[in-house]
Amino acid sequence: MPADKLWPLDKATWDYLDGNGFHLMSTLYDEMVRCYGESSSIEEYARKGQLVGAMNSKSIWEVWNYNRLDDGDRFCSGLLFWYHNCPNVQVCARMWDWYLEPTASLYHTMHSLEPLHVQFDYLKNTVSIINDSADDIGQLVVKAELYNLDSKLVKKWSASADIPADKAVDDVMKLEFPSGISKVHFIRLSLADKTGKVLSENLYWRSTDSYEGPQTVTGPCTSGFEQLQEMPKAKVRLTKKAMPDGSIEVMLKNTSGKIAFFNRLQLRDSYGEPVHGTVYSDNFITLMPHSSKTIVIKPAASAQGDFKLFFEGWNSSL
Repeated sequence: MPADKLWPLDKATWDYLDGNGFHLMSTLYDEMVRCYGESSSIEEYARKGQLVGAMNSKSIWEVWNYNRLDDGDRFCSGLLFWYHNCPNVQVCARMWDWYLEPTASLYHTMHSLEPLHVQFDYLKNTVSIINDSADDIGQLVVKAELYNLDSKLVKKWSASADIPADKAVDDVMKLEFPSGISKVHFIRLSLADKTGKVLSENLYWRSTDSYEGPQTVTGPCTSGFEQLQEMPKAKVRLTKKAMPDGSIEVMLKNTSGKIAFFNRLQLRDSYGEPVHGTVYSDNFITLMPHSSKTIVIKPAASAQGDFKLFFEGWNSSL
């Protein structure tokens, strides 16, 4: 795409590369990205687009989790997720793009479909547990924590539950949000067994916007996220280790008292271009204050010569 068509967004060109606007990239999708604030470059716009993709995919799969078969409000026997392998370069991508570069959608899908999963409902403000395993699991403890935009812990909730095999236990806990919370805030969920071992974790960013119904770009999971651009800065330390099998083990540690939001690792070649086909065990992750996460990177078989590890955080730096 010519640079002057790429940015600012040129509707005719973008629509042409979106099957005549089939996926609404220059209309509905663009409106959702703008809910995170106006962008000054295509790079900034793409970062915000990753947030929209993460939220969209998480919503799709967690609605399925909640309503699977007879477990929820509506009967749902399955879900079709298409457009994985488009034969053309296009502005629309799902879990990975035409170059096989994974997007935030892939990792938020991966976590949403883990065998034992804890999740939040934006409209009901409830927490549910999904068990895709073949075993009954008892004496579980689910916890929720509410953080303001400045990373201050505002409120905690907890509940206990048992969950049968291959079932969803919906609405085990309802979150009542206090008045005076920041316009944008974070909800951290955890699910642990009776020994305290954490079995599932989840994190949501939420706004105080009201949902005005279908066919609107409104509500706590879609609009009102401009304030995210005002998050206080966080500091992350990166250490890496080459493994015998050729993979790279990377540990990211949040050394600050602030939430380090939406951090991405990417392997790049000597020209600064992504090494396409690289596999990451996780990505686009959020680190709570003083927490850490280990990610394993398997470079593409075609990767040759020198390559560098690129780190990008929404509000964090190395």
